[in-house]
Amino acid sequence: MKSKLLPILLIALIFLNGALIFMLINKPHEKRDIHPKRNFLTQELGFSEKQKNQFIEFDKIHRENMMEIDQELRQRKDILFSSFQKTNFSVDSLINQIGNLQAKKEAEVFRFFTIVRTLCNNEQSIKFDKIIKKAIGGGKPGPPNDRRMPPHEDGRHRPPR
Repeated sequence: MKSKLLPILLIALIFLNGALIFMLINKPHEKRDIHPKRNFLTQELGFSEKQKNQFIEFDKIHRENMMEIDQELRQRKDILFSSFQKTNFSVDSLINQIGNLQAKKEAEVFRFFTIVRTLCNNEQSIKFDKIIKKAIGGGKPGPPNDRRMPPHEDGRHRPPR
């Protein structure tokens, strides 16, 4: 029994080692393309290769900045939500810090899109503005907010619950 199992295990280990060596040499995790949503933006705006390369560099810096802010934000929230048992604890100060980090995050997003817009020519700038306006929900009126359900298919309103 042992003599039959040994060659099978040996072959399995050789195969696994080969796969590991292939992954270390080929490094498929480093060959990822830019984020699909950002790829959408470059395609939609019709960026040239030079513009795409600049965009990728700006995007890389932006993602690093956002990850730093997110990490700080996560740390502050962890401190906040682990402080229920503490008596001498300044919740207001921590909440202000979290608010400031959220503001910093919004400013970073605005800064990134401002930089991306500078890459655009006049025609691309117009498209960019439309894309951003659509992304933030501008230009489309929302449903009436009178706390009623939207009209039924036949046009009648449903009764309130």
